[in-house]
Amino acid sequence: MNTQRPRLETAAVIVLILLLGYAIADIGILSFRDKLLPTEPPVVRPPMRTAQTFIGREKFQNMLSRNIFSRDGKIPDAIGGQPNKQEDGQPVPTQLPIALVGTLVHANPVRSVATLNLKNKNEVVAIRVDGEIPDGQGTVTKIERNKMIFRNSASGRLEYVEMKEEGAAIGFNVTTATIAAPGITVNSDNDRSVKREDLNRHLQNLPQILQEARAVPRIGPNGQVECFNIAEMKAGSILEALGIRRGDCIETVNGERIDSPAKAMEVFQQLRGSATQINLGFERGGRKENSNYSIME
Repeated sequence: MNTQRPRLETAAVIVLILLLGYAIADIGILSFRDKLLPTEPPVVRPPMRTAQTFIGREKFQNMLSRNIFSRDGKIPDAIGGQPNKQEDGQPVPTQLPIALVGTLVHANPVRSVATLNLKNKNEVVAIRVDGEIPDGQGTVTKIERNKMIFRNSASGRLEYVEMKEEGAAIGFNVTTATIAAPGITVNSDNDRSVKREDLNRHLQNLPQILQEARAVPRIGPNGQVECFNIAEMKAGSILEALGIRRGDCIETVNGERIDSPAKAMEVFQQLRGSATQINLGFERGGRKENSNYSIME
C-alpha cells in the first residue's frame, strides 16, 4: 500500500497553515490596536523660515561710508562721532634731563631749530619743530628765542625748557682774573687780555677752530642773516677760553656786522693784522652783550 501523499495535497496543507497563521496574527493586532494608537496630539512645530538670499545695499552703507581704502585716503572718525580733544593747558617747566643752549628762530616756524644738551648722555643735538627728542622723550611743538616747547611723550602734556641765565649757563664761567689758556688772561666775564703771538698762533690754525665749533646763521623775519648761532662747541676749545658759549649768536666784530661767511673771513683777516682792541658783539639769552679783548705785545 503506498502511503506517500501526493505533492498537490502537501502544498494545499502548507497554504492552509499560512492562511491560519495570518488570520491569528490579524486577530491579535485587532486586540492590541487601541493600545498602539497615540493618546496625545502631536507637537506643533513652528514653520521653518527660509534664509534671506538677498541683502540690500543699505545694509552695507555704514561700511561704504567709512571705507579707509577710498580714493581720498582719509581715515574716517570713530563710530559715534569725533572724540572730544583734550584742551592743552599752559606749558610747565620740564623735569627731563635736558638743557636749552641755543635757538635758531626762522621766519617759517617749521624751520626753526633748537640746540639741546642731553645731560644723561653729555651730547648736544639740534632739533627742528615737530622733531623728536632722543630716546622718545617728547616732540617739539614750538621754538622761541629763549624757549623750546614740547609735548612730553610719557605724560602727554606741554612742557618747556628755557635758556639758562648767564650765571648758570653751560660753558666757561669765571669770577676772578685767571689764565684761561696760554696767552689768554681773563680779567672779568667780558674783558680778556690776549698776547699777540698767541692770538696769531691760534688764528693760523683755522681748520682746527672750525672743527671745534659749528655756527649756523639765524635768519630774521626780513629774510636776512641776523647773527651766527654757536650751535655746537667742543669743551676746552680756544673759543671757550675766549668766553664764547654754546647758544651765543655772534652779531658784530669791532662794530662791523657779520651777515655772511665772506664778511666773517674779511674780519678774520683783520684780526691777524695790527688791531690792539677787539670788541665782539653778540646775543646771549635774549640780551645784547659785548666782550672786549686787549691785544698785548
